[in-house]
Amino acid sequence: MGRLKLDPDAVGISSLFERITGVKVKDCFQDSDMLYFIVAPGTIGKAVGKGGENIKKIQLKMDKRVKVIEYRDDIIHFVRSVIYPITAEEIVQEDNTVFIRDSHKKTKSLLIGRDGKNLQIINRAVKRFFNVDVKVM
Repeated sequence: MGRLKLDPDAVGISSLFERITGVKVKDCFQDSDMLYFIVAPGTIGKAVGKGGENIKKIQLKMDKRVKVIEYRDDIIHFVRSVIYPITAEEIVQEDNTVFIRDSHKKTKSLLIGRDGKNLQIINRAVKRFFNVDVKVM
């Protein structure tokens, strides 16, 4: 993995997150209504704070919802972390593609999202660290 490049907005948002939580951000990105922070393994509890207080502070300051994702070196565990709290029956890697398989339509629809928005976000998070595509089956 090479160094990630953050745009100036992401740098500012990351530094705010780090000041409030005391946790170093590995990556940060946003969409229209949500901020995503990827933190080192074992630091997610500190990042969220007691009773979610750190997340609430950031949400108030930024006026956006926040999702914290725990980074993992293993692609399967990282994808599991990205899709949490949704649980899939099976996540497997075949060549340069990770397949998320589930027999329930509800789970598949939550993973894909309206107009494929959730799947785009999953792919965006995963592609920042691993050179693979994510597909829902």
